[in-house]
Amino acid sequence: MRIVLSASLILFSTLVAAQAWRIEGRIIDCTSKQELHLVNVGLMGTTKGATSDEKGHFIIDGINKGEYTLAVSAIGYEDRKIALTVPSSGGDKGVTISLCEKSVDLEQVVVTGTRTERQLKNVPVQTQLISSKAIEKMQVSNLKDMLEYELQGVEFNSNGGFSNINMLGYGGKYVLFLVDGERMAGETFDNIDYNRIDMDNVQQVEIVKGANSSLYGSNAVGGVINIISRKPEKPFEAAISTRVGSNYENNLRATIGSRLKWGYANVTASYKAMDPYLLKDREPLTQWFEDGTKIELPLSQTYIAGFSDYSITPAAGVNITEKLNLEVKGGYYFKERNPGGLDGSKVTDRYYNYSGGIKAGYSISNHSQLFFSANNDRYDKFKFYKLLDEKEKNYENYQNRLSASYNHSWEKGHSLVAGVEYLSDNLTTFMFVSNGINAKRTADTYSAYAQQELVLSKKVTLVGGLRFDYHSQFREHITPRLSAMYKPLSRVTLRGGYSGGFRSPTLKELHTDWFHPDGGGFQIIGNKNMKAERSNNFNVSAEISLGKTVITGMSQYSLIRDMVNTVWINSDTVIYANTGNVRMLSNELTIASRITPQLTVKGGYSYVRDNQGKRSLVRPHSATARVEYTAPLFRKHNPSFSLSGKYFGKMDIYSTGNIDDNNNDSGIGKEDSDIYRIEYEEYAMFRFSFSQTLPYNFAINAGINNLFGYKAKFSSFYSSISPGRTFYVGLKWNL
Repeated sequence: MRIVLSASLILFSTLVAAQAWRIEGRIIDCTSKQELHLVNVGLMGTTKGATSDEKGHFIIDGINKGEYTLAVSAIGYEDRKIALTVPSSGGDKGVTISLCEKSVDLEQVVVTGTRTERQLKNVPVQTQLISSKAIEKMQVSNLKDMLEYELQGVEFNSNGGFSNINMLGYGGKYVLFLVDGERMAGETFDNIDYNRIDMDNVQQVEIVKGANSSLYGSNAVGGVINIISRKPEKPFEAAISTRVGSNYENNLRATIGSRLKWGYANVTASYKAMDPYLLKDREPLTQWFEDGTKIELPLSQTYIAGFSDYSITPAAGVNITEKLNLEVKGGYYFKERNPGGLDGSKVTDRYYNYSGGIKAGYSISNHSQLFFSANNDRYDKFKFYKLLDEKEKNYENYQNRLSASYNHSWEKGHSLVAGVEYLSDNLTTFMFVSNGINAKRTADTYSAYAQQELVLSKKVTLVGGLRFDYHSQFREHITPRLSAMYKPLSRVTLRGGYSGGFRSPTLKELHTDWFHPDGGGFQIIGNKNMKAERSNNFNVSAEISLGKTVITGMSQYSLIRDMVNTVWINSDTVIYANTGNVRMLSNELTIASRITPQLTVKGGYSYVRDNQGKRSLVRPHSATARVEYTAPLFRKHNPSFSLSGKYFGKMDIYSTGNIDDNNNDSGIGKEDSDIYRIEYEEYAMFRFSFSQTLPYNFAINAGINNLFGYKAKFSSFYSSISPGRTFYVGLKWNL
């Protein structure tokens, strides 16, 4: 009897095993044909599924005969559902599934607009995302070029040989730049050192346009740009790239990293260099006076500074327990700036940056988390006298920031973020004392904030926020926010609301006492009696998603009270002062579409206007356009082409030749009798790029900047500094 029973069990087991099948396959990118890692594959109607490995391979075991639907999804790609039969009629064990990238990645997770993780389509504050793949396709070597070519409302000009940003009418002191949520020290002409950002080490860039002071405090009136650093995704990965170009451009970068169950670790290093170049006027700069006369200045030439810099950035994250994780990062950056010409052969500028920080996250429950961070960022500037081989320190800025925050979410979608911060800003410079001796000034800010999201229905989300700041000089300030998101249709999202804003005058604006040697020489004086700027900001936006096409429109109106500017009080003295109220209206329209899996087009237009009249420095019209195409010529290694362009509308800048008649109380000119106008022409510049993947994980890229060779008629503060048509070629290897 036992023998019969055993035989029956063996036979039954064999029959069951014979009925168990597996689904096996490979996931690839529909354009590049490269294997995709971490793709989710599930069998609908069952609990069975798998995730693709580093070679794009997946296996689902224990499948009975029948008809099934395979659901395939990955961040940044269109979802696919595939009907199949088990076993397949052809007896094949494998299936190849291709996924195509989304035209605009509304599924991507962002954090900047709310300080909590949200899918881009569900963020109640208008946020723009630039992914690492988009950055790679642009083939830009620095943050400045990426922002200027990608964002229609962004323009950079040269002030004293340094890059100055203007974003939808706001200068650098109104745009807050963050790296992984932390502020950057070392402003120059109100701007950060854009060379500090290694574009190959960027996972994504999140841009919140408009006032965001209720979450981020001072400087976040015109927008927040948060650069998120890349983290390794594989057990072991390494990459090295090089690029050479016109004006002896030379870039070299290397990275190595690992992600395992315990956490991750990586280190990146980069070197960049470019020689200075000379711009020569083709036409004289003309000053047009109101009485009809004109003055043509002599033709001149201007050197655009060259540079060489290198950086190293280590980072590590450790999962101490299932609930507690810790991240540590540091960085060192060095740059030598060569102003060019005879001056550059004698004296150069040297810059050093040291940064370090630690972050901890603790999960109280599935719905509650605590976060702590401490960060230090220091930026030093030196004059280096080459013939003497000596350097002189003339600037030191370091910022210390401590923060703690609490996030809580409810099952119905409501969420709360609350936190406290401490920021210490310390600046030492020779510009603070008239005799040129370095002096130190400090400002401390203590802050507390809270923001509540209420999901009233699937269509309506309300956001309310409040921030309290106590500044060591400007005392307390309260900043509110109230906004809403409404989805009348599944493909339409409307956003709008009000946000308060404020900006404390910087240490430079408060304490400067410096004789500027150029332009005939004049004194620049700070003003300790100024008020902090306050603003009321209203914005509305609409987003329409038509599958492969996304249309976004945004409009913002701002009223800034007690704006801080420099004004002449006599022919040789400039003072910082509150110059009055400013109203600004900015509008944007963007259209992005993936016409086919191989062809993507994107375009945008912006219009900005303020009430400053002849004091305005805004270029009203600008536009961008880009076409990307991947040619399906080969099975796996297909070439990609990109053509992008940026249009800048014309603008008039006014200045004065006679500033003797002034208001003695404010120091602002009552009437400028000798006002003259400088006309800056409209212009457009285009970029063409090419990339080709090769066997063994190599890729080559090449391109032409300023394709049609545009050069400004004359060199001045608001003209293009492009030397004309330039070229580059690069090689990259990934493991």
